[in-house]
Amino acid sequence: MSALDGVRARLALLFSRTHSDARFSEEIAFHIEMETARLQRDDGLDAGEARRRALVAFGGVEHHKESLRDGRGLRWLGGLSLDFKLGVRMLVKYPGLTLVGGLAFAFAVWVAAASFEFVGQVLSPRLPLPDADRIVALETWDAAAGRAEPRVLHDFATWRAELTSVTELGAYALAERNLITTDGASRPAEVAEISASGFRVAPERPLLGRALSDADERPGAPAVAVIGYGVWQGRFRGDPNVIGRVVQLGRTATTVVGVMPESFAFPVAQSLWVPLRLSPLDYPRGEGPALRLFGRLAPGATLSQAQTELTTWGRRAASDFPVTHQHLRPRVMPYAESVALLDGSDLFAARSSYAFFLMLVVLVCGNVALLVFARAATRERELVVRHALGASRARIVAQLFAEALVLCGVAAAVGLGLAGFGVRLLVRAIETNMGQQLPFWFHDDLSPWTVCYAVGLTVLGAAVTGVLPGLKVTRGIESRLRQAAAGAGGLTFGGIWTAVIVAQIAVTLGFPVVAFSVAREAADIRDMLADFPAAEFLSASIALDREPPSGADTSLAAFVTRRQATVRELERRLLAEPGVVGVTLAERLPRMDHPPRRIEVDSGGAAPENPSFPGGYRTSSAAVDADYFDVLGAPLLAGRAFNTGDLAPDARAVIVNASFVRLVLGGRNAIGRHVRDRYGARGPRSGDAEPGPWHEIVGVVPDLGMSRATDPKVAGVYHPLAVERDGPLHVAVHVRGGDAAAFEPRLRTIAAAVDPTLRLAAVARMDTLSDPGIAFSMFWVRLVSVVSAVAMLLSLAGIYAVMSFTVARRTREIGIRVALGASRRRVVTAVFTRPLAQVGLGVVAGGVLTVIVNDGIDHPSADVLLGALGYAVLMLGVCLLACIVPTQRALRIEPTEALRTDG
Repeated sequence: MSALDGVRARLALLFSRTHSDARFSEEIAFHIEMETARLQRDDGLDAGEARRRALVAFGGVEHHKESLRDGRGLRWLGGLSLDFKLGVRMLVKYPGLTLVGGLAFAFAVWVAAASFEFVGQVLSPRLPLPDADRIVALETWDAAAGRAEPRVLHDFATWRAELTSVTELGAYALAERNLITTDGASRPAEVAEISASGFRVAPERPLLGRALSDADERPGAPAVAVIGYGVWQGRFRGDPNVIGRVVQLGRTATTVVGVMPESFAFPVAQSLWVPLRLSPLDYPRGEGPALRLFGRLAPGATLSQAQTELTTWGRRAASDFPVTHQHLRPRVMPYAESVALLDGSDLFAARSSYAFFLMLVVLVCGNVALLVFARAATRERELVVRHALGASRARIVAQLFAEALVLCGVAAAVGLGLAGFGVRLLVRAIETNMGQQLPFWFHDDLSPWTVCYAVGLTVLGAAVTGVLPGLKVTRGIESRLRQAAAGAGGLTFGGIWTAVIVAQIAVTLGFPVVAFSVAREAADIRDMLADFPAAEFLSASIALDREPPSGADTSLAAFVTRRQATVRELERRLLAEPGVVGVTLAERLPRMDHPPRRIEVDSGGAAPENPSFPGGYRTSSAAVDADYFDVLGAPLLAGRAFNTGDLAPDARAVIVNASFVRLVLGGRNAIGRHVRDRYGARGPRSGDAEPGPWHEIVGVVPDLGMSRATDPKVAGVYHPLAVERDGPLHVAVHVRGGDAAAFEPRLRTIAAAVDPTLRLAAVARMDTLSDPGIAFSMFWVRLVSVVSAVAMLLSLAGIYAVMSFTVARRTREIGIRVALGASRRRVVTAVFTRPLAQVGLGVVAGGVLTVIVNDGIDHPSADVLLGALGYAVLMLGVCLLACIVPTQRALRIEPTEALRTDG
């Protein structure tokens, strides 16, 4: 029999142990019956005596059974199964430890598994496509500028004809277009202008109709579109006869030729696809629209071979076209890596989160290990007796490990369930708050890798919470057996456990600081709503396609002129609507994220600059229409409003808010003072060497919800809005006497009538307005608050349990002290000294960490430190409560009774 056959046979015996034991018992009974019958027949004995002699001759039945089990070689597993049963009994016998320890570990697995799943999808994306590892992206890297060069139309045409290591090479350009259906409804849609090869690289059978074909890319081909499942359901109500319907996409009448299934969103997260029709003849080399390229590695080709081919081509292009290709380096990479969601510090933070959450798991395990050790200490007599009966130290440690594994396993199952819910919540929150879908390869369920990760954490947790206390308990167990026999001894917390307690207190002190800080920020954001009837305002972002009417000028200047005329026409038609009493435009509206700037004030400001941000006063800024404050009903506090003269190129008028006067000018008169951008209009990283021009402050207005998402109390400066400028633009419509939200359909109808390429997005009543940055901050506030609250509660419960146990274990000592005449005050002082010292040391260490963390916050404040101090006092109170109860109980008992306790 081979070794493999032996293992297979032993495993079969192991998992059919009950059956094999029954067969062995039957065999033994058969032999005994046979021997009994022979003795009756040959020796003439009666039945009872014959059976007795047969049993004596056979030997110990149970001994033979144990020998059989030993022969299987896996007896230890049978013992382990018994340990698991004991572990389940321990969960029931110690409900307090089960509840506190189980919740703590479930919390740790929940946070760690959810972060592992989501961060893993960000850092190591996996495409849900056939042969996904052979789908690649090609890009051209500008080594001189340090960025990708997307204007690669000529290179794309050449690569498509010449590359042999990449097939199905295609390109796409992302755009947003107004989709106007036959009922006149107009909504912006995420559009991918894409090569037909994209539907071969990401093969998916359409639900209805067909996908794009190569013929659709030819010049002069009819305008066609393939729509996604969401568009089909949302805009066409799932109409099965949608194929052949003609809709308006921007200015172009387009025929719907296919509907893709819900799972299809290639290349990133698109819901509408039109053919990419570009010719290199229409653009000089190095010019043209921004493109992203994709393809599939040819059969047998590798990524490195494709890179070699591209590198060779790049060297030849640099020689042939030195003006445009001297610094360009073509490269190929896995497709998903080309769509980076994070970069720079965000990428580092995402990677560091693994270490952070692993540290959290270890911290929680330390807390649970303390509880398990306390429970093991109460079972000291049981463990000592087991050792005296022959159980080895390894056997006892294995028992404690198995019990801990049961606790951690149950908790991990709960934590995994919560992690699946947490990932779904996180994905939805990001898509809702950020206003855009994640790439199609993101999913909201747990992958097998995450389950394996959680299993690994469970085993690690069981090792920390079971093995470490087991080693501590079984150390010197022989001597404790003698001490126990003499009525002395007992387990005590050593230096390592003291360090664990101190570290736990120090780390958990940081949670309330974070929670208090973000909660205060949330309150500030809620208070940002300006003092005006926001519910009567409907707001929307507006944008205009660069696509001009047929035959019109395609230059940038012509587009700017067209945009100005379109926006003013929209404003005029809105003002003509019944119920509309005001319309204004702005770069940013109240409660939106306003970009910060560093400014300086003539002759210096009156308030000191923030040392955390050297190089000028940090302010928010926005460009607003001349009637902005009048339409919002914000009365001027001083000076005047903007007028048409302020739009002149050489005019330099600004209006500041009340916070600016208070924080920058120290309450002094602002009218006539001058301010300028410290680093120019584009910021310190734009390369501007000179500061911007001086601007005169002509007015002061109340605070109108102007802030950054992370700094609600920053001062603000308003510039006059020139509509012809490039950049974001928002409209606010004041609808008096009704629900402003009800005006949305009319607003969309008017916008489509003004220009079918005029897109409205983020249409919302201003009292519900939520900038993506602010909304995500609020989501983060809630998440951090919940995590911090749970961490604090579990920490306090753990500290209470450990402190209570520590004092309770000194009952015998207290009794002896009282018997020897020690005063109650002296006894209480001696009892309280060690726990208070541990908590005090942890609070001091946590205080140092708090100061360090708080110094890194933009606006260090005393109330945050006050919150940390309050939590420290609460923790001391919990410690005192944990000590008082068992101490009072110990002081009430008679010394003789204390001497009889287990210690």
